[in-house]
Amino acid sequence: MIAKTSMNFTNYDTHCPNCGLPFGSDEQFCPGCGVPLPTGGDGVAPSSDEDAVPWTPVHVTAGLFFFLGLVIAAAFISGALGNLLPDYERALRTWVGVHLLALGIVTLVWILGVRSASNPLDSLGIRQPRTAVGMSVILTVMALASSILLTFVYGFVVDWLDLDLLRPPEIEKDVIFPGAGILLTLQALSLVTPISEELLFRGFVLRGLLRSIGPGPAVAASALVFAVLHLEPGAMIPIFFTGIVLGWLFVRTGSLWPCVAAHAAQNTLALLATRYL
Repeated sequence: MIAKTSMNFTNYDTHCPNCGLPFGSDEQFCPGCGVPLPTGGDGVAPSSDEDAVPWTPVHVTAGLFFFLGLVIAAAFISGALGNLLPDYERALRTWVGVHLLALGIVTLVWILGVRSASNPLDSLGIRQPRTAVGMSVILTVMALASSILLTFVYGFVVDWLDLDLLRPPEIEKDVIFPGAGILLTLQALSLVTPISEELLFRGFVLRGLLRSIGPGPAVAASALVFAVLHLEPGAMIPIFFTGIVLGWLFVRTGSLWPCVAAHAAQNTLALLATRYL
């Protein structure tokens, strides 16, 4: 919990004194980094800090170890269940694994993060963006385009240098259910995965680091964790780029929803390109 303090917030009546982001007149805590904001122009922090992010980098670290265990357990269970439909084994394994991980992430975030918050959804950034609707859409499209462009450039450079170890893995067509079953794959990889991963990496990890180390280092650290935990050497660098972009989008808008939208759009485009191109 953040200790109540009395500070001189001169010249910070509309911007967070910790990270410099703008805040609304009705907000008590910075939507970006979670620190108490001045109220009434008297330079005194709010009398209650229950809406601040109640978890710390220690909780984040514990959560990441727990997540590794989840990945191993989900892989084991989904592998066993995939044998039930040999013709669609990889597609079923992917679908089951995604949902098991999502359930584990929600449990992890609740236990180590939001259960002690008075407003759990708000503490994770599950709220309306502080930017206007039009600007939120523009920023989301910019983030999506930047992530795709950086991924494309990375792939081009790796191919040019013939670095097989760092070549991004391609999505195999057999992870996609055939025919109308593609809707099940889209539901898993374009809906459940973006929501659960953004909940973990931006809502829990990034929010848990912002208050301690500030926006820039927190975005970089959360992006690094996002990349490493995908456990694919060739995917780590482009995923790190994507993590930086999504972290920036979260800090800029103060909301998880634009990040989910950009993440979902990129996954959808990748799946459709794999299926039909």
